[in-house]
Formats: sequence, C-alpha cells, structure tokens
Amino acid sequence: MSESTLVTTNLLRFYRPIGLWLGSAMIVGIGIALTAVLSVGDLRFSLWLMIVGSAAKYWLLAVGIMLTGMHLRQYVSAGVTRHEFLAGAGLFGLVTAVLFAAAVIAGHGLEQWAVGLAGPLSPDYPAIAPVTEYLHVLPVELGYLVSGTAITAGFYRFGALPGLLVLVPGMLPAAVSEALLAGGPHGESITRVLPFGFAVAVSLVVTAVGAVACHRLIRDVAIRRATG
Repeated sequence: MSESTLVTTNLLRFYRPIGLWLGSAMIVGIGIALTAVLSVGDLRFSLWLMIVGSAAKYWLLAVGIMLTGMHLRQYVSAGVTRHEFLAGAGLFGLVTAVLFAAAVIAGHGLEQWAVGLAGPLSPDYPAIAPVTEYLHVLPVELGYLVSGTAITAGFYRFGALPGLLVLVPGMLPAAVSEALLAGGPHGESITRVLPFGFAVAVSLVVTAVGAVACHRLIRDVAIRRATG
C-alpha cells in the first residue's frame, strides 16, 4: 500500500467516529424538532437541508483547516513526503465531501417520507430532486473544504500578518460556491446568478484553482516544530 493511500485510510479512520457522532446527534435532534413542528402544523421548510446542509459545509471547512494546521506536521514528521500527504489528503477530502453530500440528500429523502406520513406536503416544502440537489450540495462542500485548507496554508507558510494576504483569495472557493449554489430560505435548491450547469462549472473551476494554490503553498513548506 502506498504512503498516500495510507494517509487517506488513516484520515478516514480518524474522522469516521467524529462524523458518525455528528450525524447521530443531527438525526436525533432533527427528529425531535420535526415531531414538534408537525404536531402543531405543516412543515414549510426542510429542517434537514437547513441544519445538516449548513453543518456539513462548516465541518468540512474545519477539516480543511485541520489538514494543514495539524495533520501536515504529523505525517511529514513521521516520514511521509509532502507530495504523498497532499495526494492522500486530497483523496480523503474528495471522498469525505462526496459521502457528506450523499448523506445530506439521503436525509432529505427520509425527512420528506416522514413528513408525508403526517399528511400532504406543504406547497412551500422543498420536494427532493436528488441529482439537482447533489450538484448543489457537493460543489459548496468542496469549496468550503478547499477554502479551509488554503487559508490555513497561507498562515502556515507566511506567518500571521503576511498570511492575511491569503485570506480573501483563500475564501473564494467557498464564497463563489455559496453565492452561486447555496440553498434558498426553505432549504430548496436555487441558482441565483448563472444558469445551473454554468454555475456548477464555475464553482468547480474556482475550487480546482484553489486546490492547485493549496498544493503550491504546501508542496515545499517548512514544517514547524510543535510548541508547548
């Protein structure tokens, strides 16, 4: 097994219990909230899309921060090359975003089924459209993941004050994907500025450019000693 594959496997193993705990807490919490809302009237928005959809992208932002801020030093100090770490961490990030996006869509389907048991869906409730929703959710999650990595890579490479120069361009993947593909007020999938297909393409291109920038920032960065 290659070193990059080991990085991917180990990162998935490290974050799996955190993801499962987070998912379980969300399911229980939203289940209770859904029962309370349906007991007094119709559900006119998707609790799952609004809460879990937001939690997923911000969790991936945090994961991106951790990849550079914590895991890079750990793996390189253990003998893994920067190239191998970047390849393994990149695959880990892609797999995680794909799985989280699938979980968001699957949870919405389950929520819609549960709401349907209580009666006809409200006209305002965003009925599931799996492919369209997935293509809204995944680019946003990838954008947040890459932005978290890019911002931390800038601070890690250049230090506190010079790293501020990376802050704005580093946030572009998240900001662009959010502006083009983020959900509407009821959790529904909407395209605000560009036609849907073009919005997805632009978001993915900006995120890919951000990923290349991350590679350039990290590929030969000096590894700092842990303090404390």
